[in-house]
Amino acid sequence: MTLKKLPYLILGLLLFFLPRVAPGLFGLSNDAVRVLGIFLGSVVLWLFVDITWPSVLTLLALSLLPGVGTNAVIAASFGNATIWFLVFSFLMTFTLSETGFLRRLALVFINSGFARRGAWAFAFMFLLAVLTLGSFIAPTVTFLLYFALHKEVGQALGLKPGSTLARVLMIGTACVTSISCAMTPIAHTFPLMALGFHEKATGEVINYLSYLKIGLPVGILLFLMCFGILYLGFSRKMAREQVDIKTISLPPASRFTAGEVFSALVFFVVILIWLLSGLLPDQMKAIAGLGTVWPAMAGVVLLAAIPIKGKPVLDIKAGFARGVSWASILLCAAALAMGKYVSDAQYGITALIGETLQPMMSALGVTGALLVLIIATVLMTNFMSNIVTTTVMYNVSAAVLPVMALSGVILPPQTAAILVGMCASLAFATPPAIAHIALAAGSDWASPRDMLLYGGLLALICIPVVLLFTIL
Repeated sequence: MTLKKLPYLILGLLLFFLPRVAPGLFGLSNDAVRVLGIFLGSVVLWLFVDITWPSVLTLLALSLLPGVGTNAVIAASFGNATIWFLVFSFLMTFTLSETGFLRRLALVFINSGFARRGAWAFAFMFLLAVLTLGSFIAPTVTFLLYFALHKEVGQALGLKPGSTLARVLMIGTACVTSISCAMTPIAHTFPLMALGFHEKATGEVINYLSYLKIGLPVGILLFLMCFGILYLGFSRKMAREQVDIKTISLPPASRFTAGEVFSALVFFVVILIWLLSGLLPDQMKAIAGLGTVWPAMAGVVLLAAIPIKGKPVLDIKAGFARGVSWASILLCAAALAMGKYVSDAQYGITALIGETLQPMMSALGVTGALLVLIIATVLMTNFMSNIVTTTVMYNVSAAVLPVMALSGVILPPQTAAILVGMCASLAFATPPAIAHIALAAGSDWASPRDMLLYGGLLALICIPVVLLFTIL
């Protein structure tokens, strides 16, 4: 560790351990203040020191909270279904890479006429593909596919960790994945949660078209602005590195092999199951009720057990050794556990947020209430779980809207539900926000500071953009 990191190390450790002897603040108990201290200390260490051992320290500190213990923290982190969803998905994308299918996809991008105009044209096409696919597939699935494809592109172009184009693609992939999740409700948990809360509370179904009237223009404009931010931030460095895709001569992909076809077929069947579970929730209720992990588990079993020309296409030992980003998994596990305890009702942190926002929304009229709702949801979702954000902010809006209506200020509850689901998806800045941001920040291709800088700026830009298309 360098001396430059020492002040951040000291600050992070103080935030971890000083609240143990601090009194309650803002009406919160001492235990709640300890949880906040662990949260802030974790973020400081992740951003400025390291992502690995601070993740272990986070799990240890949470386990020392009164009444918690190690078993509960392990269950909330490595026992979370998201972790195993990621592990099995990593194994499937590793197989696609080993059989050559991802290289074939990478060459389609690299050799396309538009992409060969230059590095920025290539980056635009790559990120546009992320936006398109992510519009109707779960964000973590989208990110993992393009995470693996990013690696193949890097190998084909000779990019190394720290390369400007590699950083642009990784930061952009993570941010655009979140934008695609906000753009449509199809197979996207947080918009569907908010719409479901509204239906349960009022009996009124919000159709997808009503959502898309706001979501589509917001998503398209945010995509362009995300690309613009990356261009402004990296154009000089990109020019100095002179990645000239036009001059790179890559051999065309060879003929499809049996293993390549089989691995691609298994992967697309798994994707189809995930997709249909989101598009046809009633018809696929029994399958969806089994959770999101089992299709990936089944895919791994098929890839590892069925011999193709005498040999399975997936070597699980090799997959665990070379195909799983364990540093990212560790960071994601710590972030999941952190999200559980920050949002735990016994600590009252989310309740305090709701109590603070309700009078502000009631006093500011329709536009002011919309602005508060958007700002609060975007800020919350960039620092804590999207699920928690969706739940808290929907309940806050549901409590405030009737009070506003009594004073003659009418904000349609359908609009509030749409905004909560949309804004809760716009998570870009910190590892606790959502799994794919933790994965990007924990990779060799981008850092937590990259995500905080570019993701944080994009989050701020989201606020006026969402407000604009809501009031138009």
